Amino acid sequence: MGTLRTLLKNLKRDARSELESFVLEDGSRYYYDRLETYRELFLHGYDVQLGEADKWPEPPEVYRKICEARDPAAVLKRLAPDHPSAFVDVSQIFDTAILVSERRLVPLENAPIEDLSQ
Repeated sequence: MGTLRTLLKNLKRDARSELESFVLEDGSRYYYDRLETYRELFLHGYDVQLGEADKWPEPPEVYRKICEARDPAAVLKRLAPDHPSAFVDVSQIFDTAILVSERRLVPLENAPIEDLSQ
Protein backbone atom coordinates (compact mmCIF):
# COMPACT_ATOMS: atom_id res chain seq x y z
CA MET A 1 0.00 0.00 0.00
CA GLY A 2 2.90 2.32 0.74
CA THR A 3 4.18 2.09 -2.83
CA LEU A 4 0.78 3.09 -4.19
CA ARG A 5 0.80 6.22 -2.02
CA THR A 6 4.34 6.99 -3.09
CA LEU A 7 3.38 6.55 -6.73
CA LEU A 8 0.37 8.85 -6.34
CA LYS A 9 2.47 11.46 -4.52
CA ASN A 10 5.09 11.34 -7.29
CA LEU A 11 2.42 11.69 -9.99
CA LYS A 12 0.98 14.77 -8.26
CA ARG A 13 4.46 16.27 -7.89
CA ASP A 14 5.24 15.67 -11.57
CA ALA A 15 1.93 17.19 -12.67
CA ARG A 16 2.56 20.27 -10.53
CA SER A 17 6.10 20.71 -11.84
CA GLU A 18 4.63 22.04 -15.09
CA LEU A 19 2.43 24.54 -13.27
CA GLU A 20 3.18 27.99 -11.90
CA SER A 21 2.35 28.66 -8.26
CA PHE A 22 2.47 31.15 -5.44
CA VAL A 23 2.20 30.85 -1.67
CA LEU A 24 -1.06 31.74 0.04
CA GLU A 25 -1.36 33.35 3.49
CA ASP A 26 -2.21 30.01 5.09
CA GLY A 27 1.07 28.51 3.80
CA SER A 28 -0.52 26.39 1.07
CA ARG A 29 0.30 26.91 -2.59
CA TYR A 30 -2.03 27.94 -5.39
CA TYR A 31 -1.11 26.16 -8.64
CA TYR A 32 -2.21 27.39 -12.04
CA ASP A 33 -1.55 26.62 -15.67
CA ARG A 34 0.18 29.69 -17.03
CA LEU A 35 -1.22 29.56 -20.57
CA GLU A 36 -4.77 28.74 -19.49
CA THR A 37 -4.69 31.51 -16.89
CA TYR A 38 -3.39 34.10 -19.35
CA ARG A 39 -6.10 33.07 -21.80
CA GLU A 40 -8.76 33.59 -19.14
CA LEU A 41 -7.25 36.93 -18.07
CA PHE A 42 -7.19 38.08 -21.69
CA LEU A 43 -10.87 37.20 -22.20
CA HIS A 44 -11.86 38.84 -18.92
CA GLY A 45 -9.84 41.98 -19.71
CA TYR A 46 -11.34 42.13 -23.19
CA ASP A 47 -14.90 41.98 -21.83
CA VAL A 48 -14.15 44.54 -19.10
CA GLN A 49 -12.65 47.01 -21.56
CA LEU A 50 -15.66 46.59 -23.87
CA GLY A 51 -17.95 47.39 -20.94
CA GLU A 52 -19.22 43.81 -20.76
CA ALA A 53 -17.84 42.84 -17.35
CA ASP A 54 -21.31 41.61 -16.40
CA LYS A 55 -20.59 38.51 -18.53
CA TRP A 56 -18.43 37.39 -15.60
CA PRO A 57 -20.36 36.64 -12.40
CA GLU A 58 -17.01 36.93 -10.61
CA PRO A 59 -13.45 37.67 -11.71
CA PRO A 60 -11.12 34.85 -12.78
CA GLU A 61 -9.97 32.62 -9.93
CA VAL A 62 -6.36 33.79 -10.09
CA TYR A 63 -7.45 37.36 -9.18
CA ARG A 64 -9.37 36.04 -6.17
CA LYS A 65 -6.34 33.97 -5.14
CA ILE A 66 -4.05 37.02 -5.39
CA CYS A 67 -6.14 38.49 -2.56
CA GLU A 68 -5.17 35.44 -0.48
CA ALA A 69 -1.49 35.47 -1.50
CA ARG A 70 1.20 35.88 1.12
CA ASP A 71 2.80 38.57 -1.10
CA PRO A 72 0.18 40.00 -3.50
CA ALA A 73 2.60 42.61 -4.88
CA ALA A 74 5.05 39.91 -5.98
CA VAL A 75 2.27 37.93 -7.69
CA LEU A 76 1.06 41.06 -9.50
CA LYS A 77 4.61 41.74 -10.66
CA ARG A 78 4.84 38.18 -12.00
CA LEU A 79 1.56 38.59 -13.92
CA ALA A 80 2.46 42.04 -15.27
CA PRO A 81 2.72 42.25 -19.07
CA ASP A 82 6.15 42.06 -20.65
CA HIS A 83 5.58 45.19 -22.71
CA PRO A 84 3.50 48.33 -22.07
CA SER A 85 1.22 47.85 -25.08
CA ALA A 86 -0.12 44.51 -23.79
CA PHE A 87 -3.87 44.30 -23.87
CA VAL A 88 -4.38 42.77 -20.43
CA ASP A 89 -2.87 44.47 -17.42
CA VAL A 90 -4.37 43.95 -13.98
CA SER A 91 -3.50 47.55 -13.08
CA GLN A 92 -5.93 48.67 -15.81
CA ILE A 93 -8.79 46.57 -14.39
CA PHE A 94 -8.44 46.62 -10.59
CA ASP A 95 -7.07 49.13 -8.09
CA THR A 96 -3.78 47.40 -7.31
CA ALA A 97 -3.05 49.55 -4.25
CA ILE A 98 -6.25 48.33 -2.60
CA LEU A 99 -5.61 44.78 -3.79
CA VAL A 100 -2.17 44.76 -2.13
CA SER A 101 -3.03 46.65 1.07
CA GLU A 102 -6.60 45.51 1.76
CA ARG A 103 -6.68 42.28 -0.27
CA ARG A 104 -9.87 43.25 -2.07
CA LEU A 105 -10.74 43.46 -5.77
CA VAL A 106 -12.00 46.95 -6.52
CA PRO A 107 -12.68 47.54 -10.23
CA LEU A 108 -11.40 50.79 -11.68
CA GLU A 109 -14.06 53.09 -13.04
CA ASN A 110 -13.57 53.95 -16.68
CA ALA A 111 -15.17 56.95 -18.31
CA PRO A 112 -17.80 55.91 -20.86
CA ILE A 113 -16.57 55.84 -24.43
CA GLU A 114 -17.83 58.77 -26.48
CA ASP A 115 -20.27 57.79 -29.21
CA LEU A 116 -18.76 59.06 -32.47
CA SER A 117 -21.32 57.44 -34.76
CA GLN A 118 -23.11 60.69 -35.60
